[in-house]
Amino acid sequence: MGSLSIDIHKKEREFDNLTLSDKEVVKYLILFRNKVDVGYGANTNINIYQAGDTFDFNQQIIVLYASLDKTIEKASLTEKQKRIINYLYEGNTVEDVSRIVGLTRDAVYKMLDRAILKIVSANNDIWYYTAGHNGNIIKST
Repeated sequence: MGSLSIDIHKKEREFDNLTLSDKEVVKYLILFRNKVDVGYGANTNINIYQAGDTFDFNQQIIVLYASLDKTIEKASLTEKQKRIINYLYEGNTVEDVSRIVGLTRDAVYKMLDRAILKIVSANNDIWYYTAGHNGNIIKST
């Protein structure tokens, strides 16, 4: 159920919502975790231009990644999909992962895209059931 507002346009007060219901956000979080999550090797002196300070940003990202981790647990990913995500978390590129698992780059991208769809769907289900089926959140099919 991760969601946060962040100034992605690098100007004061121009916020956009980052949510695990957006497959592009999920893809970015997976591909660049090692760049922004200190637990995966990110440099703590990241130069981020945003409204607010870097400490607040780091706290919000940590919470979003915690939500992503919980959502991945509920997403019914295959073992191969989980392995690919973990390799990407470690900072490997898709090309690196394709060599490690013995698949083509396109096959890794397709597997990642299917995993992302499962994660987004699991997130939407969590929101739907947490909201109490009151109609404010539409369950995806």
